Amino acid sequence: MEFHQNICPRNCYDTCSIISTTHNGVLISVEGNPAHEYTLGKLCPKALDDVKKVYSPQRIRYPMRQQVRYSGFWERISWDEALTLIAEKILNLEETYGTTLPLALNKYSGNFGILHNAMEGLFTGIGATTRAIGSPCWSAGVEAQTLDFGTFFCSDPLDMSKAKLIWLWGVNPAWTAVHQMPIIFDAIDHGAKVVCFDTHFSATAARAHRYVKVCPGTDGLLALGFAKVLLEEGLIDPNLGSYTFGHEEFIHYIETEISLDHCSEITGVPISTIRNLAIEYGQTHPACIWAGFGLQRYTNGGQTLRAIDALGALAGHLGEEGGGVQYAQFETWRFSGAIQDPFHPINSSSNADQASVDNLTLNQKQTDRLLNINQFAEEAFNCTDPPVKMLWISGRNPLSQDGNLQQWKKLISQLDLIVVSDLFHSKSSEAADLFLPITTHYEHWDLNSSYWHYWVGVNEPAIPPVGESRSDLQIAWDVSSKLNKLKPGSCAFPISGDEKETLLRELGPPMLDILGIKKAEDLLNGPVRAKYPRTAWENRTFATPSRRYEFFSSRASDAHLSPLPIFIPPLNSSIDAPLRLLTPHHHSTINSQVYATGTANPDYVLHLAPELAQRYDLAVGDRAQIWNESGLLEVVIQPILGISNDVVIVFQEQVEGNSRLNCLIGTPLTDMGQLTLGARGFALNETFVNLRKL
Repeated sequence: MEFHQNICPRNCYDTCSIISTTHNGVLISVEGNPAHEYTLGKLCPKALDDVKKVYSPQRIRYPMRQQVRYSGFWERISWDEALTLIAEKILNLEETYGTTLPLALNKYSGNFGILHNAMEGLFTGIGATTRAIGSPCWSAGVEAQTLDFGTFFCSDPLDMSKAKLIWLWGVNPAWTAVHQMPIIFDAIDHGAKVVCFDTHFSATAARAHRYVKVCPGTDGLLALGFAKVLLEEGLIDPNLGSYTFGHEEFIHYIETEISLDHCSEITGVPISTIRNLAIEYGQTHPACIWAGFGLQRYTNGGQTLRAIDALGALAGHLGEEGGGVQYAQFETWRFSGAIQDPFHPINSSSNADQASVDNLTLNQKQTDRLLNINQFAEEAFNCTDPPVKMLWISGRNPLSQDGNLQQWKKLISQLDLIVVSDLFHSKSSEAADLFLPITTHYEHWDLNSSYWHYWVGVNEPAIPPVGESRSDLQIAWDVSSKLNKLKPGSCAFPISGDEKETLLRELGPPMLDILGIKKAEDLLNGPVRAKYPRTAWENRTFATPSRRYEFFSSRASDAHLSPLPIFIPPLNSSIDAPLRLLTPHHHSTINSQVYATGTANPDYVLHLAPELAQRYDLAVGDRAQIWNESGLLEVVIQPILGISNDVVIVFQEQVEGNSRLNCLIGTPLTDMGQLTLGARGFALNETFVNLRKL
């Protein structure tokens, strides 16, 4: 038996440290690493099912070519054939259009890990290309907290155990961040009270002391209502003037523009509840708010997060051990970026084709064409000078997750070549011409970090690649090599290399300092916690231009946003689509990633209030349809308590058949995201449908 260190690459708060066991080159089992302070030797069911995933009969093991898109007639081809098809198409497009801009990359976080960024490096090495930019997940919240605090930073999640009051606001850790639940329970054991704010009665709400139902998209107004009570009760921090900027302007806004009657009417929360909760929050120290990603997936999402941040500041909870407002962090992602930039000085000794580095034309050095990842199909289809003609999809499944599928169909029809690199077939690969099989994290080196806790670690290969699968890094080397064989000097990305050495180059001096280690090789011994304080902003010195917490943000004003956190209503329903559709994560999946066999449901389940079901003459188990101008979905009815009468919920879970939940989704954008991530986010929760019984 041999043991290996791995790190789960799923887009999840927990980023679990794993010990895998192999025998004669075969993966036998996986278990949590007990030496990891946060995950403490425990794994969620998704990770525990990894052995099945690695050896699943549905996993694609060889390069495949589809004879006709959507036909399902795939034939096995060699890697040389696949690489030749890709390289020849790239070179043909460059010759035809005089630029490589017709080549597009749509990549995100289906697999975390720094070495997956080799795809960006490959495209940079090819020249100016068309790229998806931004994030479908958290753009508005990232920008909001950056405006308020100066950077994207949160307390160590273990710090929450010291709280006396915990507000779980729009987050469901019982399903989506399971390692945080023991920390919350520890706080409860020491006397803490937990309040859950959500649009529906979640698994986390069932474990809290109190559940508060909030009308979707109105959480920012609720936070401002709480702030109003703090002012009325004299519960604001008397030291605000010493570490905040613009608190007078914010207080004036609250006093003159916020009414508790209006707040209660819009949010659906009784005035007595608002008042009691606000007083408890103002009087209890330390008090922690954990704001979830769903809160900011509205057209007013950034303002919502800014209002919640402001509430925490007003009550004096920022910098408090066990307190504050927690969202997520970027601080443990300060890697060198060498893998994304073939021209990075660190790469001077790598196997980049020097001729291609030296001989890049002025055309290749022009600027990439950047498209919002949340409106990629629309923007790519509208590119005409030159048009987008080739698309590579990596770490994503846009035809299952993106909105505006009709626009995707139009884009697909104009593309000459679509390449998907993945583990399993997906809705996106149904439209592809080539499928490139990639390795799991048990089959390649990688380097991974969390956006929640502060542990960073190396992932080492436990087994050889299954079948002919290759890592993203190896694929990038191979494409570069084929390009340079067909046309010397056509790609500056390295044509070969060593995965482990490439990984170690990502640990530049800044990251070594953050981790408190002397050399990159030290991280090979096991995960290391970054040397950040356990409590964010403990000295109440912030990274903003004023070095204070900014209620009033000049950067927001310069970007034509309100300088103060204010309430802007979310979108409203219409006569044709009177019900807001919410699509939260399910405990068994991460977006469209489901690997366990035999877990698919035969139908989507529509959760709605009993009163709403009665209005439409629907009972448990009835079949119905939800529809809007974008599409139609058949569902089975399941009434539940704790949900508003104008809201319906379908969880993102595995369902048999060809129906796609995102057939109903458009592409509305959040109010923020442009400054920090280059594009505004996806206002997924601004989707409205109608309902009828079948």
